[in-house]
Amino acid sequence: MRNILKLRQTLHDNAELSGNEKNTNLIINDFLNNLNYHKIIRNIGGYGIAVLFKGKNNGKRIMVRADIDGLNIKEGDRSFSHRCGHDGHTAILCGLAEHFSKTPPERGEILLLFQPAEETGQGAEAVINDPNMKGIMPDMAFALHNLPGYKENSIVTIKGCFAAASLGLKISLDGITAHASQPETGINPTTALYQLLDFYNDKSSYIKNLTPYSLITVTHAVLGEKTFGIAPGKAEIWVTLRSFDDKCLDNLKNECIEKAQNISQNYSLHCSYSIHEYFPSTKNHDMAENIVEHAAKILNLNIINKEEPFKWSEDFGRFSSLCPTAMFGIGCGEQHLPLHNPDYCFNDNIIKTGIDLFEKTARLSL
Repeated sequence: MRNILKLRQTLHDNAELSGNEKNTNLIINDFLNNLNYHKIIRNIGGYGIAVLFKGKNNGKRIMVRADIDGLNIKEGDRSFSHRCGHDGHTAILCGLAEHFSKTPPERGEILLLFQPAEETGQGAEAVINDPNMKGIMPDMAFALHNLPGYKENSIVTIKGCFAAASLGLKISLDGITAHASQPETGINPTTALYQLLDFYNDKSSYIKNLTPYSLITVTHAVLGEKTFGIAPGKAEIWVTLRSFDDKCLDNLKNECIEKAQNISQNYSLHCSYSIHEYFPSTKNHDMAENIVEHAAKILNLNIINKEEPFKWSEDFGRFSSLCPTAMFGIGCGEQHLPLHNPDYCFNDNIIKTGIDLFEKTARLSL
């Protein structure tokens, strides 16, 4: 375990943003070079890595996935950091690779995927669309996430939806600028902006209490330029939409766009929009989730059956449409700082539990 803990720290010290995980890729590849495996793809979906361990007899192909990207949150003199714990997730998967290198499966195949660009929602899709993935598509897939706020090494499972679907919606309202002394000669988006902000806030207050849960969060808004001489001719709003149901998210997106278009028309503004960072909901299939629970019981781990999905999103949901999937959480401490907190750091005490549970789950799935 000492080498895995050292590896986690090395990954921590070299955090890179989604789509730019070049050094992270090199660190992982350097570790894997010392192992025995059947096949490796050193660049998949960008800077991702897929390594395959094959048994003597035919069987299912089971995928275990970890995300490898960091966040745009400063840490000391470094511009980026691992404030979501992906360094720990990656270290767990490296520990699992080391295990299967020494003790490969008797039958079937174990596919370990080090996935890039999870934070932007682009990595899983890029991996799935990579031609190298066609010959190694899994029959079942598993992933984990560390969870602050839960007892250390407890296993958090959820039936059905594990994490919400979400997307970013950017709306632009374009009018005509004017001299600040004659605002009536332009087309000013100020009133439209405030009406739209009111609608989104009121709508969110209503829908978050419905079933399935949905939410609208205004994350950014800008009006005009930083000047005293020009009446604004442009406004922009960024909102994050999320729901526990993919169809509800789609309906919410359409309603938000339609409202923006209607308000814009009332004030002779041009409305345009774009969609960003789409995450489908992450679904736990009963069969796969049951295997995780069975493995956790064999290992005498404390299991917490959570009733409601997590409100954050995970692009592991992309794999849910390809095969049965299950994602689970490992508690990293009830008092542990939350994910994305500027002082968060992964709890190394949960690494062994992650390796053991992944190993047991994968073997039970073959």
